[in-house]
Amino acid sequence: MKTTRLLGGLVFAAIGGLALTAYATEPHPSELFKEYCAKCHGEDGKAQTPRGKQLNARDFTDAEWQAEEKDEEFIEAVTEGKDDMPPFGKKLTREQIESLVKNDVRGFVRK
Repeated sequence: MKTTRLLGGLVFAAIGGLALTAYATEPHPSELFKEYCAKCHGEDGKAQTPRGKQLNARDFTDAEWQAEEKDEEFIEAVTEGKDDMPPFGKKLTREQIESLVKNDVRGFVRK
């Protein structure tokens, strides 16, 4: 009985460790962010690229702004465009845009 519990515990721990490793190694920012967003916002999200400075692009590491901005508002801005940011709704799917917002943009504050 003790052997069964021990074996079950080891299997559970191994699965949990594997899941944690897979999550921890997920690249940030994503290739999608690098392709479509980094030109202005930079791979570090700080918008200090020449183009980002020229357009006054949003600094995604700004925790105060992140706290104020709702995902839906940002998804709409990426889809339709806002201020100097062009629309990406015809280049990217809704799912890709949601992933960019929820994983990439929000991920800069979690770092």
